[in-house]
Order: sequence, then C-alpha cells, then structure tokens
Amino acid sequence: MALLFGEIILKLGYVTPEQLEEAIEIQKIGRAMVGQVLRNLNMLTDSQVDEILAYQRTPKGKGKMFGDCAVELGLVSFMDLAEAIRYQITSRGFLGDILVRLGYITPEQRDEAIRRQLKEQNRHS
Repeated sequence: MALLFGEIILKLGYVTPEQLEEAIEIQKIGRAMVGQVLRNLNMLTDSQVDEILAYQRTPKGKGKMFGDCAVELGLVSFMDLAEAIRYQITSRGFLGDILVRLGYITPEQRDEAIRRQLKEQNRHS
C-alpha cells in the first residue's frame, strides 16, 4: 500500500507528529466558523462559545461578528482572533500547502514529499 503524504513527511523528518496533527486538524476544520476554529485551537471553551452566542442576541451584541464579540467580552485577544482567522483561511487546500503556510515545511520539502508519494503510488500500481 502506498504511503500517505503525512506518513512520508514524518518519515523524512520534515515535521513532528504534533505539527502534522495540528495541520490535519486545521484541514478538518475546513471553512469552519471562527468560533469553531477558536474552540478547536483551545482558545475558547464550549461554555465561552455559548456565552458569545448569547451575547450576540443582546442589544449590545446584535449585528456584531462572533470574533468581535469574543474580543469585546475579553474572552480572546485581538491577536488570538487574528490567528484563528489565519487558520480559517489556511485551512482550505492540501495538507502540504497547510504545512507550508504554517511554516513547518518549505515548499521544496512539500514538493519532494509529493514526488516520493507519486513514486510510491506508481510502484504499487
């Protein structure tokens, strides 16, 4: 059976298992709502997400974006929100591209891993 991209970059020593897991989680998030991203990044708890959603239904929070409410309530910093939005944006695409955007591997390492993956697939075809 051909190796998966993640297995190849681990085998090459390009990333740690933790870095790979983080990238996979970001990939799973897809284009999730920013609240889901903040929760998945452990920047908010479930109860804090609920608190923000409730605040959005109040006159003070009505019409405001989730992230803006989270900052306004002091539950996340502006920098945390910016990081979550960056993750939200980078979560689209292939695992290799996500790892490059996170700065865990270089574009050259991604390309080398893809070449090895294709070579491995061709060998098993």
